[in-house]
Amino acid sequence: MPLEIIIILIIVVLLLLMAGMVAILIYSHAVRLAYRFFGRPEAKPPYDRSPLSIDQNTIFGRGQNWFYSNRMNVLDWQMTAFDGIKLYAYFLPAAKKETKEVVILLHGYNDHPSVMAAFAQLHLEKRDCHILIPHLRAHGMSDGNVVGYGLYDSQDIVMWMQYLQTRLGPDLSIILHGRSMGAAAAIMAAGSGIAPDSLRGIIADSSFDALDRLMAHLYQRDHRFFVRPFLMLVRSITMKRFGFPIEKDAPEEIASRIEVPVLLFHGTDDELVPSTMSDNVYNRIRAPKRICFIEGAKHCMSYNDAPEKYSAEIDRFRENIADNEWQRLIGRRSARVEEPEEEDETED
Repeated sequence: MPLEIIIILIIVVLLLLMAGMVAILIYSHAVRLAYRFFGRPEAKPPYDRSPLSIDQNTIFGRGQNWFYSNRMNVLDWQMTAFDGIKLYAYFLPAAKKETKEVVILLHGYNDHPSVMAAFAQLHLEKRDCHILIPHLRAHGMSDGNVVGYGLYDSQDIVMWMQYLQTRLGPDLSIILHGRSMGAAAAIMAAGSGIAPDSLRGIIADSSFDALDRLMAHLYQRDHRFFVRPFLMLVRSITMKRFGFPIEKDAPEEIASRIEVPVLLFHGTDDELVPSTMSDNVYNRIRAPKRICFIEGAKHCMSYNDAPEKYSAEIDRFRENIADNEWQRLIGRRSARVEEPEEEDETED
């Protein structure tokens, strides 16, 4: 065999080997990315315990400190989810047993559920109400090895609302208040079509609009390039290994089905979940809605950076929930708040 042909064959074999190695590396990277996104971020602790350290320089840290100072007043509730896993929640009963108002607080990805205690304080300052803080699946004391990203959590939330009715009786008035992943879960629960009539309103802080779009944004931000075929491979791996359909996790798509008032918050300097994502959700909502952008706030820091504005918006939201006119004007009335210092601008 001529030397030239041997050299060509060797080059071809080497190129094939290199291509195979590159393919293996790409596939391995896609698998790692899928596990990083959907695997449980931290192992379930053997018992419920407070975070090892609490930064009290933020309103959320001070809220956590308040929560653990009052831990003896908090009940631990458990429930079995639709797929058989055990879910856990904190329940802080209202001062008056006959109270029918409930606020369900939904934490974000890799948050300790107690981080939502600052919002519990905010709502309790306004009126007497029951507070439920679920540990979302694959977080805290709840079981599960696959993060729900709002898709599975929305079904869990509906079950928690039904569970509340069995424990507290009928005629409840429930508000869902979530941040980040918890905000997406609240939106998807409200638009699921199976939420009980006791659901009265949604407060969504820093929600994403679609999980695949969020993953693309984060991957491009971290790696400075974006390859759609690569994320399609991640989507396929996620479905095969976790049974999670990423394309169905899209609060934006389900937002048009919501029939209760919605209040959205987002910081303008959010680098994790761009504020345009809340805008996209807002534009799809047909129910009465408001969106408030907090200038300069980073991810989930709107309440910390503008507590008075945040509280005032929730006061207005609660007043509107109680206003029967809002129910008659579903799909006709909305408002945007671009700057905290300026007066609200109303759109027809």
